[in-house]
Amino acid sequence: MNAPAPELRRIIVCADDFGLSQAACQSILQLGAAGAINATSCAVDGPYVAEHLPALRALRPDLAVGLHLNLTENKVFSGTRPLTGWIAATYLRLRLDRSALRTEIARQLQRFETLFGTPPDFIDGHEHVHQFPVIRDLLLAELQHRGNTHLWLRCTWPQRYRGAKAAVIGLLGAKALRRQLRLRGLRSNSDFAGVYDLVSESGYDTRLRGWLAGLADGGVLMCHPELPGPHTSAARAAEHRYLASPHWLALQEETRVCLKAPTA
Repeated sequence: MNAPAPELRRIIVCADDFGLSQAACQSILQLGAAGAINATSCAVDGPYVAEHLPALRALRPDLAVGLHLNLTENKVFSGTRPLTGWIAATYLRLRLDRSALRTEIARQLQRFETLFGTPPDFIDGHEHVHQFPVIRDLLLAELQHRGNTHLWLRCTWPQRYRGAKAAVIGLLGAKALRRQLRLRGLRSNSDFAGVYDLVSESGYDTRLRGWLAGLADGGVLMCHPELPGPHTSAARAAEHRYLASPHWLALQEETRVCLKAPTA
């Protein structure tokens, strides 16, 4: 007697960095329209947001759109600093202007609402800064102040070991963020995958197979696809090519996942 097939797992496939490059916007719009992804996070100050905003808005609600809180590569924010600068500032409390940071978080949330006419469906951070100490506290306080308690926040903690880089990202605040979300009655994804060096152009299909095989129901698979072109990195172009191919749908069926209902 054949064993019953395992139940389908509902996952969120989220393409980051909408607005930061022309190639990312073009890829995300193509993949979103084809149903190859079901979420994207938008850097609201990105130089290419305005050009592609109508097309992105037209894909909602089938494509969830979140705020990609950008504090590391943002020319609009005068307090922008590199990732290492934010790690030092938030963990060691070095030269951290909490008032300016609070104002910036509120500004980016308001900018999203102005662009899309609604609050974001979820929030994550460029280079995962949303989970750092101080930043996460100010972000959560602002969400409660605005009444944005329906949305979910990305948690980067994986349920199983998925490489050294993924482990380091998770250790930079993921458990503390999840604990704060639970205390405040806010939601997050159950699992997290998709971390790699973003340099290797070969083997993306193998990585996906491994991630999907162990990704829990309600988990997030992060990706960074860009339309292949002269200014696109080989790894990001490889992501787009695979996700746009029929092999991607076949892999979903093989690993028993589905991309429906993009909520956590």
